[in-house]
Amino acid sequence: MNARRAQSRWFYPSLALAISATVYWGFFYTYFAPVLAGQYPGVSTAIHVHGWTFFVWFLLFPVQALLMATGRRRLHFTLGGVSVVLAAVMTFTGLLVASVRIEQGLTDPAPDEFTAFWKNFGLLISYSLVLFVGFYAAAIAKRNTPESHKRLMILASASAIPAAVFRIIVGLGGFYWLATPAWVMPAAFLLPNLFIVAGMVFDRVAFGSVHRVYRIGLPIAVGLEALGLALAGTATGEIVSRFVAQFAKVFGFLY
Repeated sequence: MNARRAQSRWFYPSLALAISATVYWGFFYTYFAPVLAGQYPGVSTAIHVHGWTFFVWFLLFPVQALLMATGRRRLHFTLGGVSVVLAAVMTFTGLLVASVRIEQGLTDPAPDEFTAFWKNFGLLISYSLVLFVGFYAAAIAKRNTPESHKRLMILASASAIPAAVFRIIVGLGGFYWLATPAWVMPAAFLLPNLFIVAGMVFDRVAFGSVHRVYRIGLPIAVGLEALGLALAGTATGEIVSRFVAQFAKVFGFLY
């Protein structure tokens, strides 16, 4: 059992690093590289705040896993406070950007491809924020229960990266992102769950059973993502999107 615990100790930093690497791969060519080169088009400050808090959070994520693996719990808990602040900012700005663009898509009498995209899929993007917040809040609540905490962090981080996976698929496929094949959006939102499945497989191999956090969390993630995909472009989805757009009516002045 001690050998299995040792394997688990190094498995989670590796899995966290793989998730963060996916994020940086997806956003490097479409955001980070153009920004650093001074070639990114002029956009809202909220987008840049969201992008860079997202960047730092996922930089901190594998570092935090490594700190726990090496027994540096005090520093881990100290940086955990930084992680909470970053998560709050990236969630708020992410919801702000999504709600503003959803509102634009819903109110534009002659939407172009960009606004039509947000009208149809903005709700789905908002769902990824809901999943991230839910799993991350549960992880914080379980911070004194390491076995649950680290699995909830995997659920939270995997839920937050569909946009990065979308960019990877578009880049590898050579698609124009506003005219991608119909399968790309489902793939972008469902493929990140493979990181969760990897954790489940490791549990099964190393411990003989899958932790209940995964057994409960994966169906929640897949279920909400499937619901978002089913509602995309429908009348019911538009009703829910109008509810999300209310956030922009209140905080849109910060965009």
